[in-house]
Amino acid sequence: MTPLIFEMMTQCTRRIPTSTEDGLFGHHVTYTDGDTFQAAIYKQPGQSGRRVSDHEQTEAERPDLEEVYIVVVPAGTPLHFYEVFRRDSDGAIFRALGDVRDTEAPAMSTVQIAKTTAERWDEEWSPQQQP
Repeated sequence: MTPLIFEMMTQCTRRIPTSTEDGLFGHHVTYTDGDTFQAAIYKQPGQSGRRVSDHEQTEAERPDLEEVYIVVVPAGTPLHFYEVFRRDSDGAIFRALGDVRDTEAPAMSTVQIAKTTAERWDEEWSPQQQP
């Protein structure tokens, strides 16, 4: 019998960033498709994402994160901090807010999963593109 979490997983595609100089002392970031992996992605209830990024940005720089998502992947799936990926079923783009290596189930566990949080992400806007 397969645990329900594996039944909830859907195909996702890594988005690989490429940064090029824009000629005005800034950078333009474009994304291309990378490899695919399976993940269950669901909205975290009753949690404001503001707390997730408080340590890294000032109030003016901080994006308005009202939606935080839980991302669950099979153990051994690499998904790193700030990695961008697309849920193929609906085209939604997410950015990981942690590293799944920090939460992998121990080898003795019967359910081999790892999880992290993620935010919705807009590939057209990223901090690297700001002057």
